[in-house]
Amino acid sequence: MSTIEKAADKLTDNPRSSSATHTDKAPLAPPGSVIRKPDTTDSAPNQPTTLLKLDKDKMRSLALLLPDMGNTGLAEQYRKLKHPLLRKIGASKDTSLPANIIMVTSALEGEGKSYTATNLALSIAMELDHTALLIDVDSRKNSISELLGVTADRGLTNYLGSDEIGVKDIIYSTDIPKLKIIPAGDPELFSTESATSTKMKKFLAELSSRYSDRVIILDTPPLMVSAIAKVLAYMVGQVVMVVEAEKTPVAVIEEATKHLDAERFSGFILNKTNLAGSAESLYGSYG
Repeated sequence: MSTIEKAADKLTDNPRSSSATHTDKAPLAPPGSVIRKPDTTDSAPNQPTTLLKLDKDKMRSLALLLPDMGNTGLAEQYRKLKHPLLRKIGASKDTSLPANIIMVTSALEGEGKSYTATNLALSIAMELDHTALLIDVDSRKNSISELLGVTADRGLTNYLGSDEIGVKDIIYSTDIPKLKIIPAGDPELFSTESATSTKMKKFLAELSSRYSDRVIILDTPPLMVSAIAKVLAYMVGQVVMVVEAEKTPVAVIEEATKHLDAERFSGFILNKTNLAGSAESLYGSYG
C-alpha cells in the first residue's frame, strides 16, 4: 500500500474508500434563481433573515448531497470522510490549532476539490450536533456558487477589501438547515495579499470561536499554483488534500505536501476512484 493510500485510509477509516467524483467547474446559475440577502444572525440572533435558495435540481444533476437522498452510497462515503475530522475537533485541546477550520485543497487544478468541499459541508450540515459554514476562497473560479446555483452581492473579497463591510454582511443562510456559505465575492477585488493578511487570520479566528458547534470548510486554490493555499494551510486546524486517483503524479503530491504542517494535515481524499465490483462504486467524469 502506498503512502497516499495509507493517508487516505487514515482519513476515511476504511481501506481504499473513495469519494464520488465531479468537476470543480459547473454551469453558471440560471438567471433569477437566487435570493441575495446575507445572513445577519451572527450579529443579531433574533433578526429574521431571507434564506439563500439553492438550485436543488442542479445539485442533484451534479451528484451533490441533499437531505432527502437518504442512506445512499454517496452519503455513506462522506460519512466515512467526515467522522475522523469531527472526532479530531472533539479531541482537540490546542487553541492555536483551530480544528474546526478544515481546509480542502489539491495539488493541481481539476482534481475535484470544490465538489469535495461542498459535499463535505453538506454532509456535516446533516449532523445533529454541528453546523457547517462553507467558504469559497478561490475567487478566480467561484466554484461554490456555481455548484450550488447561486449568486450573491457580496463575499469574501468584498469583506477583505473594505472596512465598511462586516462579517455578518457576507454570511448567507441557505434553505438547507444548518448550512451557511460565504461566497468568493467580486473577483476584481481579489488580491493574494488580502487573502493572506492579518485581517484574514483574525476573520477565521472569529468565525472559529463564535459558535462551538460550527465547522468551517475552506475551498482554497490548489497548493502548487497558488501562494494563498500555502499560507492558509498555517491558519487552519486541519488540511485535507484531494487527489485524483491514478492521474496526479506522485512526485507532484509529495512536493505539495512539503507545504503542509504535519500537525494540521489530516490526510488525502482519493477522488475519481472506481471501486470495481462493488455495489457502492462511485465514479464519474470531469468535463
